[in-house]
Amino acid sequence: MNESETLIELWKRLLEPSSGELLVALETGDLHRISWLQALRESWGGELVSVALELVEARRRAAVKFPLRESLVADIAGVEQATGALTAGHKAERFKRLAPTRIHDLCCGIGGDGMALAAVAPTRAYDISPLRAWMCGENLRATGQDVDCRCEDVETLELGGETLHFDPSRREGDLKGRGRGRRAWAYRDYKPGPDFIRSLLERNPDSAVKLGPGIDVEELPALERLEVEFIQESGRLVQAVLWSGALAENEGQHTATLLPGGEQVSGQPGPLPGDSGGGLDRWIAVPALSLERSGLTACLCRDPGLEEIAPGLGLLTGESEAPAPWFTSYEVLESMPWRPRRTAAWLAERDAGVVDVKTRGGAVDPEKARKLLRGKGSNHFVVFVLRLGRKIIAAICRPPSSPGSLSG
Repeated sequence: MNESETLIELWKRLLEPSSGELLVALETGDLHRISWLQALRESWGGELVSVALELVEARRRAAVKFPLRESLVADIAGVEQATGALTAGHKAERFKRLAPTRIHDLCCGIGGDGMALAAVAPTRAYDISPLRAWMCGENLRATGQDVDCRCEDVETLELGGETLHFDPSRREGDLKGRGRGRRAWAYRDYKPGPDFIRSLLERNPDSAVKLGPGIDVEELPALERLEVEFIQESGRLVQAVLWSGALAENEGQHTATLLPGGEQVSGQPGPLPGDSGGGLDRWIAVPALSLERSGLTACLCRDPGLEEIAPGLGLLTGESEAPAPWFTSYEVLESMPWRPRRTAAWLAERDAGVVDVKTRGGAVDPEKARKLLRGKGSNHFVVFVLRLGRKIIAAICRPPSSPGSLSG
């Protein structure tokens, strides 16, 4: 029995009813008690306890991504790399509209996307890691859907014309599936890489490729027949998706998505309007991350009359609140040259307590500035410290959650 098989056998033992007592002990016990952990290792075996610790911590972290999957089978790295249930469900809706007879989930990991895809059509999942392929199989079978998980190198598969979801690796790992190495940010560093992805899309037009949220769009294949979507979930930019063929519902465009609400905007990226001359109007508007990363902020600037505060800053200003949820608006109470003591004095006179500091372009260290400005009062303020040309200004604002009051 090789090392991967031995590891999988340990995981299988862990899922047997006889190991339930061990899992309960680790879920409820004090993991900082070294003597207690040592006693468990002596009773259950060190290798089994190590795997059990991994599972318990993975399930704890998975609670946010998979709130209805308490019995999820996963290791920590697998949870970190997996698509959460909300985003996976959103993506699966496109496949549902396509109504394929079967879906192939390549580089499936623990099955984050596969669990949602299996509810749409019979799904076959593949991963080069024996451990991850086994975990995916356990998780997909728990859905009660028609699934088939295989340990295979996706570069060797013959799947011409099939409908695919593909999640190329963005982290160095090993065949045991630990995958905790250096993260790959550039598209050229994905494994399998750009050449394989281009060939895959040529052979399988109706496909989706999961990308990192920080992907440089300029590195992607020409988008004439493709669509790139940036997905934001509960305030976090979680991933981008390259949609191809019939799955590209906004062909040749960028799309920004907000979850859980499901709001979307599609279009061509363009420059922000910028006639403000570096001045501030009554409001500062911060675009949603997916809107900004997709380059579509300008599409929503015209009606509210928003203009970029300074070229390249990405923040906007206008005389009225910007439309939610695509923008977070901050009412400007005062602006002044950035002098920490002067700004702190203005805040102290108005009974400041919590002071949030926001900046762009490295104008200031936000944490250090926050410590300098916070007070002992009861009012909550937000201070933007921004570089406008050669000068740095402080714009003192109300927090967006309390538009009618200075208190937070």
